Amino acid sequence: MMKASTLGYIRAVFVSLTFLAASTPVTSLAADADVVATGLHFPEGAIFVGDTLYLVDYATSRVLRLVGGKVETVWHQDGCGANGLVALDVELLIACYDNGTIVRMTSEGIVQETISHDSAGGVFVSPNDLVADAAGGVYFTCSGSGSVLGKVYYRDSTGQVIVVADGISYANGLAVANDGHLLYLAESKKHRLLTFEIGARGRLSHQAELVQLGNILADAQHDVFTPDAVRLDKHGRLFVGLYDGGGFAVLTGDGKLIQKVELRGTHHASLAISPDGRSVFVTATDDTPDGSGRGELLKVDNPVVE
Repeated sequence: MMKASTLGYIRAVFVSLTFLAASTPVTSLAADADVVATGLHFPEGAIFVGDTLYLVDYATSRVLRLVGGKVETVWHQDGCGANGLVALDVELLIACYDNGTIVRMTSEGIVQETISHDSAGGVFVSPNDLVADAAGGVYFTCSGSGSVLGKVYYRDSTGQVIVVADGISYANGLAVANDGHLLYLAESKKHRLLTFEIGARGRLSHQAELVQLGNILADAQHDVFTPDAVRLDKHGRLFVGLYDGGGFAVLTGDGKLIQKVELRGTHHASLAISPDGRSVFVTATDDTPDGSGRGELLKVDNPVVE
């Protein structure tokens, strides 16, 4: 995030773009988008737990899941500002953006633990998104606020929490490469994706810029391309939700554009790839005068399904 369901069909907005010199061709894909859920305010944190889609509504601080075509509330806590989700074994970790905590709970919403500081006693400033690794650990971002820059933390399988990267201009979505050797990170205020090499015990090193999104997504309709959620498919392709920029982008693991999918809505903060790989579920939000947002959950065909 940057700071009742109805079924129907929406026509996505599509623009044909031309080849850019010495770069991957910028294309927009024609597809239909189903409206899976409405009545949301600021949907975020979309993930699959088995075959069930979970997500959050930041504005109402709820954890939700999609069951039988309907959205049901799993958990709610005033003041949390629920933002990111990750599944860890049979549990969920929730990033509470507003109150600076990470909540561990069962998939049925029973709280097991509330984590309010790292193992050195440091507080979390705006926890945002999370991703698990193969060792039973979890990376999570804290976006920062004001003069406080963002950080990446690693919580290992024993519950120890350490800072593994800092100095980031709004740390946001993140993903672990399928081989476990790289961490991908959205640095939202610089409109780019970073990579880090993953070492022993979850430590990160060798920060590098993977891509400036404006360099590969530039078009006549959008001025800014702000990365938010980052997901990986089984082939190592990156799916990047665009908080600003209209829809989502699919990139190769080395940052080259494969497809850009335009969708209705102002912000597309999060997305989840279905377990069969055939569909992408995308959160869409429009701004409202009171700041709460007007959101919905969309479903589109995976533009790179095989």
